Amino acid sequence: MTVDQKISPAKIWLKQMTTTTFCNLNRNLDRIEFLKRNKKSLFILFVFWIIINIAGLYILNSTSSNDQQKAITFGVTTANRLADQSGTALLEDDVLDLNRIVSEYAKNYGAVFATVLNHEQRIKAHSEPEKINQMYEPLEGQVRLESIDSVIISSGELASGSAIVVFYKDITFSSVAIGSAVVGVPYDSVFGTVSRYRFFKVLMMMVSTAGFVLGGFLTDLSRKKSLSEQSSMPMTISSDGNQIGPYRLREKIAQGGMAELFLSDYLRDDGFRRVVVVKKVLPNLAENQDFIKMFIREARLAALLQHPNIVQIYDFGKIQNVYFISMEFIDGLNLGQIMAHLQTGLPIQMAIFIITKISLGLDYSHKRKDDETGKLLGIVHRDISPQNILISYRGEVKISDYGISKANTEPNLTQAGVIKGKLSYLSPEQALGKQADHQADIYALGLVFYEILSGSRLYHFETDIEAIRSIPEMDIVPLKKVRNDVPDALNDIVMKCLEKDKKLRYLDAMMLHDDLVKLKSRLQSPYDESNLSTYLRTTFDHE
Repeated sequence: MTVDQKISPAKIWLKQMTTTTFCNLNRNLDRIEFLKRNKKSLFILFVFWIIINIAGLYILNSTSSNDQQKAITFGVTTANRLADQSGTALLEDDVLDLNRIVSEYAKNYGAVFATVLNHEQRIKAHSEPEKINQMYEPLEGQVRLESIDSVIISSGELASGSAIVVFYKDITFSSVAIGSAVVGVPYDSVFGTVSRYRFFKVLMMMVSTAGFVLGGFLTDLSRKKSLSEQSSMPMTISSDGNQIGPYRLREKIAQGGMAELFLSDYLRDDGFRRVVVVKKVLPNLAENQDFIKMFIREARLAALLQHPNIVQIYDFGKIQNVYFISMEFIDGLNLGQIMAHLQTGLPIQMAIFIITKISLGLDYSHKRKDDETGKLLGIVHRDISPQNILISYRGEVKISDYGISKANTEPNLTQAGVIKGKLSYLSPEQALGKQADHQADIYALGLVFYEILSGSRLYHFETDIEAIRSIPEMDIVPLKKVRNDVPDALNDIVMKCLEKDKKLRYLDAMMLHDDLVKLKSRLQSPYDESNLSTYLRTTFDHE
């Protein structure tokens, strides 16, 4: 008997067995009434189940690999940047600048630690200051993993037992190694994706199987009953690209380094609607606890301030890991936009009116007391600038953005030596690293006052160091010499705001307000909200 003759009966037997098994299985399944009624629907569901699981596994595997590669690339890029930015300071042995740079990287890049070493492997700067001038010790059980773009990647454990990955980059000058930049990140943030995605795979299989079973039972119900049950299910409030709880995001109107602003609609089930602005934390900062603390602090402080010259906070919350603040919508422009459009000084009466209103809002926030204890909260804005003064087309003037404000009742989240506020609006005491109080806001308001009358910014600085060196010593040209139609009394008011000696400066914002009201009376100026509204609507062609 040939081989072909032997194979043919085997093929026939296998075919018969397969056919018999399938028929028996089909016959047995038909005995189950539920399966018999829903055979077609269940088959479609089963096909979808297979497709979903195959697609899900492919996506999860790809995402896991991509996330790991992104984490490694981010670590390499961070180490390269730290090395590049530290080179000059390390060569000049500028320890202050080195520690500023290292602190920034440890804080803003999610590192466990960041450090800069000299050529002897001695620590010149470290995110943990007590380790400065110690010798750098390798990780326990350190294993070199790979080298990318001249960055050596190793893993090991800290003395505390925490698993960590370090990115080690030589700092060179004229092709000579003068030190090293080292950034350490949690091991799980780089290689923990595999275990995390394994959990997601199991969860996906369980959910899809549960969905398959549930789908089978649902198809057994009548269409009318199914639709009735579906309509009776409670709606869930979601947080996606266009919706945060009851807030429908319409249009992005601004974005900074830590949050973005959206023109939004607040919608309620009873039909109530209000136009608001939603400030939403950027997704990449949602897990940054230091920033979240600052964001919560901003909402808590701003919510305490209920004044016609301060932007009102309506709501604050967290929905599906999205932190947001809902605030009053000001239909208008900020003072910086107005100045950029005009490219010249504002009319004198208009400038006096705007600063008079801002001084009222500042005085209120400076003197706000705790409702329960009656103690002064000591709120200082610390970022008074044209961009944070909003003017509506109805002539309203309001202070916005208490994002870096401080209060006596709140923990100090500012690191020593870190400047808070825009460089061009710093007071001398802020530039010297001293504690900023309410008079720093008055100085900043004086800078804004000078700018909107003269038509140009008083300070222009590129770096912190330049600002620190220049502001305390810089002589300010009297406003009268820059704009000769400014009354002497107005010149005196502006220059008093800009006194470097706090004892000679206005002691509080109300004293500034009162002097402006007296000046307005002497000038017999009737300027009010209606004049400001007319000016803006005419200048910016707003209906």
